[in-house]
Amino acid sequence: DPHPGNLMRPHDQSRARLVLIDFGLVARVQRKDQDLFVSSIIHLANKDYAALIDDFVGLGILPPDCNRAKVLPLMDKALSPYVKGGGAKKYEQELKTLYGMDGSVESTVGGFQAMTSDMLTVLNDIPFSIPPYFALLARAVVTLEGLALQADPDYGLVLEAYPFVARKLLSSDRPELQKALQEVLYGGGDPALKGVVTPTRLAALVNSAAGVVARQEGAAFVDLDAVPDEGLTPAAAAAFVLSPDAASIRALLADEAAGASDLLLRQALRKAVPLVAAALPQPPRLPFLPPPPEPLELP
Repeated sequence: DPHPGNLMRPHDQSRARLVLIDFGLVARVQRKDQDLFVSSIIHLANKDYAALIDDFVGLGILPPDCNRAKVLPLMDKALSPYVKGGGAKKYEQELKTLYGMDGSVESTVGGFQAMTSDMLTVLNDIPFSIPPYFALLARAVVTLEGLALQADPDYGLVLEAYPFVARKLLSSDRPELQKALQEVLYGGGDPALKGVVTPTRLAALVNSAAGVVARQEGAAFVDLDAVPDEGLTPAAAAAFVLSPDAASIRALLADEAAGASDLLLRQALRKAVPLVAAALPQPPRLPFLPPPPEPLELP
């Protein structure tokens, strides 16, 4: 129950800390669900709603056989205004803009009818459920967000949480988070680079983990390919990658290096074997024998 009366700030701020008191309402979240929360923030920050549906299925909010064609556009309408930040007031403004409510009676009635239609679709056609711990968790998040909005009216919870998520991805060796890390790093904006760890994505993720997220004017979502102009220096980035906080990314890059080395070795051998075979002394060819076979090609 993290309202202002249950929070204290220690005098010693050599490390940024808050003291929480009053644990009368506590919920335990399983590790699997914690990992799905991290994954869902990645997908929400990157506006990957198709993958976010999978996260909601894993959390038990949506059934596995839900109608994704109906869920996807409604998820976009409901979540995109929220990600832009600003709390309930800004969310209301964004919804009005989304549904074309410009203040006139006609637009208000039409927008309200469209919004009601979407709500009825959710209630009647999408069988969702709320896990037991969600009520307490949602209350805590809304309370903390309200505190942040008092200091920053444009505060956006998803964008502000992204550095924490990036640190989790870089340090954890759990399979679920390793998968999320690979989704972030592989396949940048260039279609030719699908399946490749791109330098820009790696640099953007390391900067995000250090708390420096590239923010574009008017943009509400994290651009995984955007490197901040005033980010970490190369020395600071290298020090971070070599620190215990980045063990996961080092393991992934080691696998990448091993794969690249194997590929280069194979390419070198493919070129070298015919050259070596051609340089060897050739036995005399007899007219009644077939010609020698071509040098074997390595797979």
